[in-house]
Amino acid sequence: MEYKQRRETITVNEVIYDGCQEQPVDLELTLPDYCPDIQKILKCQVEPSILSASLVGDSADINGSMTVRVLYLDADSKKIRCYENTSQFSANLPVKTTTGNGVVLPRTNVEYVNCRATSPRRLDIHGAFSVCACVWEQRDLELLHSVEDDDVEQLQEEVSFSTCEGVAQQMISIEEVLELGAGKPCADRILRTDATVSVEECRVLDSRMLCKGTVLLKVLYLTDLRDALPETMEYGLPFQQMLDCRAADRSQADVSIRLMGANVQIKSDSAGENNLLEAEVKLLATVQSYGDSTVTMVTDAYSRSLEVTLEHQQRTFLQFGGSYTDHCAQKNTFSFPEGGLSKVIDIWNESCVVTAAEEEGTLLYKGKYNLCLLALNNEGTPFYFERTLEMNYGRELNGEGGCQCRTSGSVSNLTYRITGGDSMEIKTEFSLETTVFRERTCRFLTEVIPNPDMEKPKDRSASLVLYYTAGGESLWEIAKQYATSVQAIQSENDLTESVADQPGMLLIPI
Repeated sequence: MEYKQRRETITVNEVIYDGCQEQPVDLELTLPDYCPDIQKILKCQVEPSILSASLVGDSADINGSMTVRVLYLDADSKKIRCYENTSQFSANLPVKTTTGNGVVLPRTNVEYVNCRATSPRRLDIHGAFSVCACVWEQRDLELLHSVEDDDVEQLQEEVSFSTCEGVAQQMISIEEVLELGAGKPCADRILRTDATVSVEECRVLDSRMLCKGTVLLKVLYLTDLRDALPETMEYGLPFQQMLDCRAADRSQADVSIRLMGANVQIKSDSAGENNLLEAEVKLLATVQSYGDSTVTMVTDAYSRSLEVTLEHQQRTFLQFGGSYTDHCAQKNTFSFPEGGLSKVIDIWNESCVVTAAEEEGTLLYKGKYNLCLLALNNEGTPFYFERTLEMNYGRELNGEGGCQCRTSGSVSNLTYRITGGDSMEIKTEFSLETTVFRERTCRFLTEVIPNPDMEKPKDRSASLVLYYTAGGESLWEIAKQYATSVQAIQSENDLTESVADQPGMLLIPI
């Protein structure tokens, strides 16, 4: 004997992996002949870049390159010098069995770097960086909608959630040959490359998503002049990309465009002068489309004549709550009492990790970021300074209930003001992006199995039972206890609500 059970299939977006894998950095390097001897190490940078990310079988495969760049002072002139080493890396992050309808949101995070010169020409470098990914997958979920049997009473609940109507992901590559500014000296070596992404427009066009924006690229380079300080150049690289995403024209779209890596190489012009920079920037664009839906599911059931076995499942349903873009700024003052500060060569950010959570109707951002400074002291000697700082920001958040936040944050701009011979004020501007999903956790039935050999005992000597309620009791629980129906109790006692609000006597038909 089996009950006829009607089921409904819905499509949901589910996080099947959210974690990291550590990649060690262990290098023993010897400077090439063209690099001067090391007098003092200023800064050792590890810059991982992601080249590709995909789901293959039961793993997320992420491939990239890692550049180790060492800034140091030479032994003779105390001029800033640079040596770099680039290698490849790959990470295979284990995920649940995939259906092929998923997206990988990868990122990297430098954990630590230790660098020391074991001789004027040898470097010993140890550190680690993490390759992280959040993997979302579009999956079908089957729910028990109803049991079609007159003997079975069932409690149904209506749940609103967001269905995933389409996902798309595409790598965007921007390749440009850039000229150094008029009057700028020729480039000898790249010291640092920094890029930030600004998305200016995303709109649906012919059932596809058109995204426009700009990558702000900043390059710090050594010149070919003997005693000159490093120079900086800034460029705005526009991009425009059409993204295929099914149902984007009739749903709510969550669009994310993240920087995966930026590589700049020095290039000679037609006259043989190093006046050009060859830039390659990789962005990862992800579009996820959500539609509002409501489903009715069975959360409890019983038979009036038989014992039944119930199989349950608990699940958190997500409802797309919107995407938020915020901008904030904070100021910090730093002092350099030992050697003072006469000139700033460059100021930048290397790491910015931001999380967001809802607290009492407010979306609170919390994060850590670092400030890196390359400058001259009062004697004209280059020095490096770095500090890790905290950021906090809050904004009002509409809606009720708990939520999940998918957050990214970056330092969009840095400005400074030297306030004395040994102090400066730095203003840090942040760009914050969060997608909010409202949560609703439900426990529901997946199967109702009858036990034909286990009939419920019936008292045939009476048709009614007197039941005293203290008030506030669920009629469903009372009906379940006496193997009757909620409708029968409501009819016998002239009730319309599903809860017995007031204390008193109830007539329970059996």
